Amino acid sequence: MRNRFRTVIVCGLFFVGTGAFAQESPVSQVLPFKKNIVKINLTSLAFKNASLQFEHVTSPKTSFALGVSFLPKTGLPFASTLRDKFGDNADAERAIETTKLSNFAITPEYRFYLGKAAPTGFYIAPFARYQHMSFEQVYSFTASNGKMHYPLIGGTINNIGGGVLLGAQWNLGSNMTFDWWIAGPIYGSTSGLLTGTDDMSDLSAQDRANLESDIESVELPLTKLDATVGNNRVDVKLSGPYAGIRAFGFALGIKF
Repeated sequence: MRNRFRTVIVCGLFFVGTGAFAQESPVSQVLPFKKNIVKINLTSLAFKNASLQFEHVTSPKTSFALGVSFLPKTGLPFASTLRDKFGDNADAERAIETTKLSNFAITPEYRFYLGKAAPTGFYIAPFARYQHMSFEQVYSFTASNGKMHYPLIGGTINNIGGGVLLGAQWNLGSNMTFDWWIAGPIYGSTSGLLTGTDDMSDLSAQDRANLESDIESVELPLTKLDATVGNNRVDVKLSGPYAGIRAFGFALGIKF
């Protein structure tokens, strides 16, 4: 028996900040100041993920930003590359073909700009993220009597955590910006439940124990998997901390 499902997790808690601009700031005396920016993350488009951010300047050196990203139900990114690498394995090919993912995430952050004035120059941004992911995949295994089983395993995974992002933003003329999310560590907690249904009444006690052990041996960093195999379903609970890196996002913005 060999487990073929994988999940990749990243990110979020909640961090909010507000402030007010002085009525006679040096920046506002030089030119009409646009406090708001709406941005699209160009990097995420390569992964079929729509990611938008709204940023509002709250003081001469700070701003508050709120990001939302959405991935509609889709297959694995770079599936063709995975097929080239694992396509000679029937179980791997089935896993690649049947895996479907969707994702929603919300990311508030508070930026401290290090240059002359927000929202340009290098910045440090404490952030939080909540992420909700759905996952499904046909999982195959062979019982000791030689019978193949193909339960469709699916469910949801929720992550909540936060971190600190280092980035930089530049003006592109008077109406546009370019924002580079350089890198930032993320730490938080994850929880989820995946289930699969199939007629497994023919499995011996040893088959069930082997299947549970095989699923629980999947290496998801810092995450604990707890599998239970019944007559008609498999339940897999995920829990524990998680860690990752938020890095290399390129966003194009419009100021108003």
